[in-house]
Amino acid sequence: MHCNNWIFDMDGTLTDSMTVVWEGAPDALLARYGRTPKSDLHKTLLTMGMADGAAYLIREYDLPLKMEDYNDVMWDVITKLYETVELKPGVRELLARLKAEGARMCICSNTWSAQCRTVLTRLGIDEYFDFYVEAQGALHKSRPDVFFQTLARLGGTDPDRCVVCEDSLYAARTAHDAGFRVIGIADAASKSDEPALREVSDQFLTDWTELDWDKV
Repeated sequence: MHCNNWIFDMDGTLTDSMTVVWEGAPDALLARYGRTPKSDLHKTLLTMGMADGAAYLIREYDLPLKMEDYNDVMWDVITKLYETVELKPGVRELLARLKAEGARMCICSNTWSAQCRTVLTRLGIDEYFDFYVEAQGALHKSRPDVFFQTLARLGGTDPDRCVVCEDSLYAARTAHDAGFRVIGIADAASKSDEPALREVSDQFLTDWTELDWDKV
């Protein structure tokens, strides 16, 4: 195996949670306060981190929340939705093989690290990951710093020997342009971006059972 360092997104990449949680959560939050979501809400939020998304929702929908209150409210909404989330096909087998071959793996997600750990512990795969990274603020996935810092924590220095696994086009493009190997994974929430995601991916998979191990 050429690449010994693996950086995984969670939502839409390992879990089927993009539609269930990240399209469902803003709608559920707005419903609590009697607000109706705009037609482009999900697309607008897709490229935002948690903090930027919170500020946008509070501002655009005039929610009676302060930023310091938002996390607690949204945490409650998201936690309930995550209880229905499952792994995508082939994930358990993928992680087990990577671990057996000595790969180092981590999660790099826009979702709170504690929430990621809760979800992946329930699903029985937390043990495979060395650490969790919150892609927030200066470490947003629209900039390459988050991937280089994460690679360093994994003990690597060469992006060409590190795989970044993503379902989101903007994050995959950032990693690709920075010289990382990219595996794009199909997800219903990002269906319209699939042609462009294929272009920036070394491999594009409809599920993890399709991975060509000779190319990683």
